[in-house]
Amino acid sequence: MGAVPGGGRFCDGCGAPIEALALVCSQCQRLVYSDRLKSIANEAASLYQAGNREGARRAWASALPLLPPNSSQADGIGRTIRQLDQEIAAGPAGSVRSQIGPPPQEPPSWAKRLGPLGPLVVLFLKFKWMLLFLATKGKFLLLALTNFKMIISMAAFIGLYWALFGWWFAVGFVGSIFIHEMGHYVTVRRYGFSAEGPVFLPGLGAYVRWHGINVDPVVRSRISLAGPLFGLFASLGAYAIYFATGERVWMAVGHVGAYINLFNLIPVAIFDGNSAMTPLSRQHRLAVLITSLAMLFITSEFMFLFIALGTGYRTFFSRDYPQKPSESTAYYYISLLVVLGLLSWYGVRSAVAIRGDLT
Repeated sequence: MGAVPGGGRFCDGCGAPIEALALVCSQCQRLVYSDRLKSIANEAASLYQAGNREGARRAWASALPLLPPNSSQADGIGRTIRQLDQEIAAGPAGSVRSQIGPPPQEPPSWAKRLGPLGPLVVLFLKFKWMLLFLATKGKFLLLALTNFKMIISMAAFIGLYWALFGWWFAVGFVGSIFIHEMGHYVTVRRYGFSAEGPVFLPGLGAYVRWHGINVDPVVRSRISLAGPLFGLFASLGAYAIYFATGERVWMAVGHVGAYINLFNLIPVAIFDGNSAMTPLSRQHRLAVLITSLAMLFITSEFMFLFIALGTGYRTFFSRDYPQKPSESTAYYYISLLVVLGLLSWYGVRSAVAIRGDLT
C-alpha cells in the first residue's frame, strides 16, 4: 500500500486508489495490509517457537482487524487462536516443555506399522498448527496438497494413463497438468481470493474452483494465463529430463504438455484464452491473430488454426472490447503462443527424427 498526493492511498498490486477504512482493494481484491499481516505471522511464529503462547495469541489477534471478517484468512487465524487458547488453558507445563524439549515418548502402535514414515506422520499430527502458519505465509502448494478430493481424483487420473501409456508417462503427464493448475491456484491466492485445490477429471483434464466478486478483467486474464505459463515451465522441465537421461518418455511428456497448454489458449468457451482475450483491444487481437497465422505457417502446428479462428471471431464478431485495454496482457498472450508453439513443434520434429533413425 502506498500514498498519493492529498494523503490518500493506492494499491501496491494494481495501483487503484484505496477507500478509507477499506481492507481489500476494490479493483484487484488484494489485501490492503498484506505486508503488515506477513510481519505479524513471522512475529507470532517466533513467539510460539520460543514457548510464549500468550504472546503468539496476542500477535494473531492483532491481525484480525486487518482482515475482512468472513475471509478465509480470518477463519484460519481464528482457528489458530482457538488452538492456542486450548494450549494456554492446559497450563504452564506445556510452555516449559516447549522450551526444554518434550520427554521421550514411545510412538503409537499404528505409527510403528508405518515403518520409517511413522515418525513423520506423528510429527505432522503433533504440529497441525504449522499448516495454518504456512497458509498465512502463502505456502499455497501445501494447502492444495491437503485437498482429499484432489488426491483421489489425481490417483484415478494416473491410473487411467498408466493403463494406456505406462507408469512414467502417467506420472509426468499428470505432474504437468498439476503444475498448470497450480499456476491458477497460486495466482488466485496471490490476489487474495479463496480457492480450492485442483480436481482432476480422468480423461478430460483438471480445474481449480475459486471465488471472486467484481474481478478486474486484467486480473482475471492474469489468473487464466498463469496456468499455461506454469505449464510451459513443466514442459521445459520434462525436456530437461529428456536431455539429461535420454529417456524418450520425457520428450513425449514435454511435447504433450506444450500441446495441451497451447490448446488452452484458444480464446473461446471454457479455455484459458477466453478470459485472456477479454482485456485486449481490436489492435491487440489482430496482433494475436497475425501471430497465430504466422506460427501455423512456420510450425505446421494445426492447433494454431483453431486459435486463429477463435481470435478472428473475438476480433470481428464479438466486439467485446474493453474500455481500458491491457497491452502487457497482449505481450503475455503472444509470448506464450510463440514459446509453447515452438516447444510443441520441437517435440514433433524430434519424434520424426527418432523414427527415421530407427528405420
